[in-house]
Formats: sequence, structure tokens, C-alpha cells
Amino acid sequence: MRLEEAILEYERRRKESLKRVEKLRQKYNKWLNKKKKELLKALERLEKAKPPKNVDKRLLQIVEADRRNYVGSMRHVLGGILTVDDLGKRLPDIAKVHVDYGKRVMILFEKEIYAINSILKELSEGYAEFRAELERTSPPDINITGKLEELRRVRWELKEKRKSLSELSGRLEKERERLEAVISSEKFESIDREIREISSRVRSIELELRSKVSKLQKPLKRMRLGGIADEVAKNSGVALERPEEFLSLLVRVYPRLDGKARKSAEWLLENFEEKVSELSNLLDTLRELEKKREELLLDVKPLQDELDTTERELVLLREEVKRLERKLSRIEAELRDELEKLEKYLGRKIEVSF
Repeated sequence: MRLEEAILEYERRRKESLKRVEKLRQKYNKWLNKKKKELLKALERLEKAKPPKNVDKRLLQIVEADRRNYVGSMRHVLGGILTVDDLGKRLPDIAKVHVDYGKRVMILFEKEIYAINSILKELSEGYAEFRAELERTSPPDINITGKLEELRRVRWELKEKRKSLSELSGRLEKERERLEAVISSEKFESIDREIREISSRVRSIELELRSKVSKLQKPLKRMRLGGIADEVAKNSGVALERPEEFLSLLVRVYPRLDGKARKSAEWLLENFEEKVSELSNLLDTLRELEKKREELLLDVKPLQDELDTTERELVLLREEVKRLERKLSRIEAELRDELEKLEKYLGRKIEVSF
């Protein structure tokens, strides 16, 4: 059986079932009106009933108060019940009134309460019968058409998102190429190479000088001269930060040194000033080169910003595609379930591809 034929057959049967459901509701609404009248008459009999004689006055007061509440509350609930569907919603309210007030009213008005209880039982059983018949008569709620429309809409949306994703990926690649072209330009690479070479030379000189100074740290610590001597004893880098003070210190302590410390001092007295001067010149050159590189990077920044923006858009778009793929899988599963329900309802195998 083709899907189009199956849907038409379902709609035809559904309309017939809904007509039967409407007749069923009319039947039970008529029954409900009859039972409401019986219940209202029973309430009236309870309201007018005379209590037994020689009843304890305190008990009579309690029961009379509950009788008024019982009758008033029950009439109020019944006033809100117009259809059998209303009955299903208000049965718990009826039961609550019957239990809360009826248990004490029954002490003096047992006959009347039993009569009301009998009608309430009929109402409860009748509603249960209505629900059972309604379940047998009502058509299953099958939404093939709606699910197919949703499936087509999500597939189209997913196709468009995948197309946008492909276009955005291509744009990102071009932006990366443009950025790479600037960064890999001969001028940029030349400055970058120079910065690396000078940085390496700076590290080498600093390491060499600090290594020589470190051999003086223990003797300086033992001398307890205070001032820069103690600072150098703790941190060899102080010598590079304050070269003139260090050289002055070195000249003063040189005669008191021996062994490896003396050799290091001799090397430092001979080379320290020259090395520090070279280091200072290298750092000046490094700062100039870094400034030039920053200027070149100013041209790169708009490209980098554009690239970053595109990458963020791409991440969001990929998440959107994944979300739509999950939604598509869910709709396909739901559509298969709807088709199974339809096949079961019609008792026919349905030919469909989606």
C-alpha cells in the first residue's frame, strides 16, 4: 500500500471513529445528567432529613455543621460538571468532600449517606466504562503528514547549512593563505631570523657572564661586605643589572680571591665591560627589530582578526550542522514509529522511502 493511499485511508477511518466518539460522549453526557439529578435529589433529601431524637447536643452541632458543608460543597462541585470529561476531572473533588464531611454526617444520617454513596459509585464506575469505550473507539493519534513536512524542512535546512559550511571553510582557507603570505614574506622572515639570532647571542652572553659571576658568590658571601656584594652572592644577575658597581666591587675583592674564583675574577676584569657593552648593543638592536616586526604585524592584525572571526563562525556553524543532524535522526526515528502505528492500525504494509 502506497503512503498516500494509507494516509487517505487513515483520515477516512479517523473521521468515522471521531463520529462514534461524539455519539459516545452524547450517550454518556445524557447518562451523566440523569445521575446528577439523582444525586441532587439525594442531597436535597439529606438536607431536609430530621436528625434522630435524644442526640447529644454537642454531637448534633458537629454533624449539622458537616451536613451543611457536605451538601454545599457537593452542589458546588456538581455545578462545575457539565460533561462526562468534566466528571473525570472532578471525581477526586467529589471523593474528598464525601470522605471529609460524610464520615461524620453518616453518624446521624446513615441512610441518606448510603444512598448518595451508591450514586457516587455508579458515577465512578460509569466514568470508567466511558474511558474504556473511548479507548476502544478513538482512533490512534498518528501524525505522518506533519512528520514528513518536518523531515523535509530539516533536510532542506541541513543542506543549506552544509553548503554554508563548505563556503565558509573555503573562505577560511583563503584567509589563512593571505595571512601566511604576509608572515612568510622575505622582509618579515629576515627580521624574524635576525631576532632569533640576536636573542640567541644575548642568552649566550648572559649565561657566560652569570656563570663566571656565580663562581664568586661563595667567596662574596663569606666576606660579608654587605651592599651589592651580598646581592650578587644571592643573584648573579645583579652584576648585569648594575655593571659599574659590580666592577668596582670586583676590583676591591680581587686581591682576596684564590683558585677558581680568582680565575673568574681575572676573566671578568678583562672581558666583563666589553661583554656588557656588547650585550647592551645587542639588546638595543633587538628592541629596534622587535619594533619593526610589530609594525609589520600591524598589517597582519586585520587579517588575523578576520581569520579569528571566520574561525568562530565556523565553529558555530559546525555545531549547528551537528544539531540538525541529531534532529534529523530523531525525526526519522519518530517517523518510523508513526509508520509502524499506521501499519498496525490499517493492517497493511506501507511502501515508503524517506
